[in-house]
Amino acid sequence: MGVAQNKLDRDDILALIPDDAKRVKVRTEKGHEKYRDISEGLDTILPTDEIVLVSSKPVTMKSAPGRKKKAPLPKAPPAVNQTVAQLQIAKQAFLDRDPLLQQIERGVDGEDVLHLVMRGFAQESASLEFERQEAERNGRETSQLSIRRINALKALGETWIKRKEQLAGKVIDMESPAFAQLFEFMLETFREAMLKGNVPRDQAETVFSRLSERMGDDTWEQEARNKMKGV
Repeated sequence: MGVAQNKLDRDDILALIPDDAKRVKVRTEKGHEKYRDISEGLDTILPTDEIVLVSSKPVTMKSAPGRKKKAPLPKAPPAVNQTVAQLQIAKQAFLDRDPLLQQIERGVDGEDVLHLVMRGFAQESASLEFERQEAERNGRETSQLSIRRINALKALGETWIKRKEQLAGKVIDMESPAFAQLFEFMLETFREAMLKGNVPRDQAETVFSRLSERMGDDTWEQEARNKMKGV
């Protein structure tokens, strides 16, 4: 089937896309094959796209490598009075300026996230040490402040050790956007190699359709993690 799919044929093909499909494979007007994200609707499929078919069915994926979307949180109830509403606005403004939250919004893969977390623990520990010294200078009880500081230092140490263990284990973060992009590039490279190796296109697409079904299985991700750990 060429790019010149007439409207009736295209409508018939679109109707064959499963309701639970998240991505559909297309061939662009430049001849490049890629997946279009249709999780929000079919409008992302361009008029010039040719929908790739295998056994007269669109090639789709029910999920993509990477972090699964979580259900949206319920909306908070409205403020009970104007004072509370102003406090909520002030709190949101404070959160919007928080360096750790800003970094997480930009991406969770960078080293800066861990650095900011450890910095937060260290700041709280230093603040508690200041309060302990002031309490001691004024003859007040300091045991609770000492316990809180010890807990902050413990959390800081555990975070640092956990990061060292992650680096030593060299386990790939399968939920990261970087892994999703790398994995998709590897799949496209494998498909290109199959086609250049004279594997018929229909057979190649059938392989990738079966691969998509296997990766959509609930057990695949855990099995992949076990393989990386040598289990």
